[in-house]
Amino acid sequence: MKELAKNAKIASKKLRALDHATRKTVLNELADKLIERKDEIIEANQKDLAYAKEIDLNAAMTDRLKLDDKGIQGMVDGVKSIAEQEEVVGSFYKEFTQDNGLQIKRQRTPLGVILMIFESRPNVVVDCAALAIKSSNAIVLKGGKEAKHSNEKLGEIIQETIQKHIPKESVQVLASDNREVIDELLNMDEYVDVVIPRGGERLINHVYKHAKMPVIAHFQGLCHMYLDENADVEKAINLVVNAKTQRTGVCNAIESLIVHKNLLPKVAEELTAKLQEKGTELRVDSEFMKAANAELKAATSEDWATEYLENILSIKTVKDIEEAIDHIDQYGSHHTECIVSEDKAAQDKFLSSVDASCIVVNASTRFNDGGQLGLGAELGISTTKIHAYGPMGAEQMTTTRFVVVGNGQVRE
Repeated sequence: MKELAKNAKIASKKLRALDHATRKTVLNELADKLIERKDEIIEANQKDLAYAKEIDLNAAMTDRLKLDDKGIQGMVDGVKSIAEQEEVVGSFYKEFTQDNGLQIKRQRTPLGVILMIFESRPNVVVDCAALAIKSSNAIVLKGGKEAKHSNEKLGEIIQETIQKHIPKESVQVLASDNREVIDELLNMDEYVDVVIPRGGERLINHVYKHAKMPVIAHFQGLCHMYLDENADVEKAINLVVNAKTQRTGVCNAIESLIVHKNLLPKVAEELTAKLQEKGTELRVDSEFMKAANAELKAATSEDWATEYLENILSIKTVKDIEEAIDHIDQYGSHHTECIVSEDKAAQDKFLSSVDASCIVVNASTRFNDGGQLGLGAELGISTTKIHAYGPMGAEQMTTTRFVVVGNGQVRE
C-alpha cells in the first residue's frame, strides 16, 4: 500500500503540468474505449449481479450496482461532458493591481492525491477518474465487494487507456474485497492529501475515526420536501411522486414529506392514491391519516430519522413553516431540502433558515446531481461544508492559491 500511495503522489506531481489538449485527448479516448469494451463491462457486471442475488442484496443497492447499455452510455456522456468543460486547473480569477503596481490574482490548483472509498455503484469509478484527470489530481478508488468485478474491469480499461499520455498510477482501483487496505491508506497522510468516504454511516464514522488526513464526507441523503400552505396542489403532488418514486434507491430521493396542515384537505387523498399506485409504503402521522381517509401505517420517531433508500415515505404534518424548518433541522442530513410554495416570503424564509448543500424551490430533489447541475458528473455530494458543500465536480477538486506578480517591489 505504501508503494501504491507513493506512486500516486509521484503521478499527481506530473499531472500538475498536464495541458488542456492532452487532458481532453485522454478523456475522449476513455469515452471511446468504454464503448469499444462495453461487452466486457457488462459481462463483469453480470458476475456482480449474480453475487448480489446470492447474498440477497436489497433492491435499491442492486439497482445502483447494475450496468447495462444505458448505464454505460451515461458514463460515456459524462466523460465527454467533462472533457468539453472549461479548464479549471491553472485558471485565474479575482485579479487586481495594488497602488504599488503589484498584480494579485487567485489560481485554481489541484488537491493532490485523493482517496475515494465508496459502496456499490461501479459508475463511480469512471466518473471519479474522469473528474480527477480534469482537475489534475491522482485518485485511488476503493469500492465495495458487491461491485468487485465491475470495478476491476473499469479500472483495467482506464489504466490501459490513460497510460499512453499520463502515468497509469494517476488512477488506481483497489481490490474491492480487501478491507484491510483501507486502514493502511488512512494512515498515509504523507502521500494521500484527502479522503472522501461515500456511503453509509458505518463507513463514514470509520473513516473519521482512523484517517490522518482531511476528510470530506459524502453522507446519507435524508431529504425532505415541504408542501407549504400556499403550494400549487397539482405541482405539489407531481413533485412528491417524482422525488420519491422516479428512482427510490438514490441519495437525492425524498425520504420524508412535510405538509402544512391547511393544505391537507386539498392534497392528502389524491397524494395517497398517486403514491400507492407507484407502490409506495406510507408511514404517516395521525393528522395526515385522517385527511387521507385511509388506513395507513403510523409513523414513529424512528421513521423521521431513517434514510430508507426504498419505496417508503414518511409524512409529517406541521402547523407552520417554522415547525417544518425545526423538523428538518432535527432530522435532515444537510443533503437536499425542498420547499413547494407560491409564496415568495415563504421561499425566502426557507432559503435563509434551512442548512443543506442544495435547496430546491418548486422542483424535484432529484436535480441535486452533478450531471444535472452542469458538472458533467460528480465525485459525490459533500455534506461536510469543508472543503466543499454539495456536488463535487472538477472545480471542487481544486483549491485556491494566490499568485503575486511584481516588478521589483519591496515592502517598506
